[in-house]
Amino acid sequence: MNVKTAILQRASESRRLRRVERTASQVLGGLVKAVFLIGFSFIILYPVITMISKAFMQQQDVYDNTVLWIPRHFTLENLTFAYKSMGYLSALINSLVVVTVTTLLQAVSCMLVGYGFARFRFRGKNLFFALVLLTIMVPPQQIMTQLYLYFKDFDIFGIVEAVSGKPINLLDSFWPFFLLAATGFGIKNGLFIFIFRQSFRGMPKETEEAAMVDGAGTFRTFWQIMLPGASTIIATVVLFSFVWGWNDTFYSGLFLQQTKMLPQAFELFNSYLSGNKGMVGGEIATQLSRFNLEDTQVIALLRNAGIFLIMTPLLAFYAVTQRFFVESIERSGLVG
Repeated sequence: MNVKTAILQRASESRRLRRVERTASQVLGGLVKAVFLIGFSFIILYPVITMISKAFMQQQDVYDNTVLWIPRHFTLENLTFAYKSMGYLSALINSLVVVTVTTLLQAVSCMLVGYGFARFRFRGKNLFFALVLLTIMVPPQQIMTQLYLYFKDFDIFGIVEAVSGKPINLLDSFWPFFLLAATGFGIKNGLFIFIFRQSFRGMPKETEEAAMVDGAGTFRTFWQIMLPGASTIIATVVLFSFVWGWNDTFYSGLFLQQTKMLPQAFELFNSYLSGNKGMVGGEIATQLSRFNLEDTQVIALLRNAGIFLIMTPLLAFYAVTQRFFVESIERSGLVG
């Protein structure tokens, strides 16, 4: 009896030691992960935190060594000057209209094309898909001249010129953005088509075939069966499309001349800070004289204020869509 009790006690002690070791290893592993996550998060968030902090600093805080992130003299003067000199409200409305419409058009067009590549067989399918991948690798700067001339003298198979007598000039309007997005040739559309194609290929064909047996047509099957399963992928594409369109300077600088979106408004604001005072007049010139533009630290404060105004809508958009993005980050169609 004593021997049996001793054996049971030793077994119990051995199990307790294993549990302690397992708990210690889990705690150590969690600590290492936490250190890495905190470190990487700090590296990513540090520029953002610094930018937001400097946007609300007064000039004297720049030279105060005790001020790091929390301004000692809080001010809205930097943001007010950036807001007025950028023409922020009109530029914001233009950006919202262009980016929102193009995002929707890109999502729809890329979704349809990706579904076609994933589910249908047709002659030249592999060749066409190779051309889609080629659009990812070819930088847009290589075709900027062709795009500019095409929309400067826009025509469709000569029909417009035959009816009106001359092509239509679509420059300095939103139509080039909308047409490129609707035809699957907008910003990063090749990548979005690839993502949708991979996502639809990974879905089981049995559900699609069962819907067709029940009498559902191609469009109804796509709308009621395939789309609900691709909701997280759609959210991912919408998020990426919105962010890339919001930060775009190439297409907006190519197609828009008088109309300003936020990137062009910031470039104009930056030119004021760089010493082009001849471009400034009226109230903006008066406000600009209040800042010491010979000091690079002061210029940095004003630039951070302008960047903060541009980033604020994006931060709000991320706050709304982050749940969908987290759900879809592992189902973005890049596997399968």
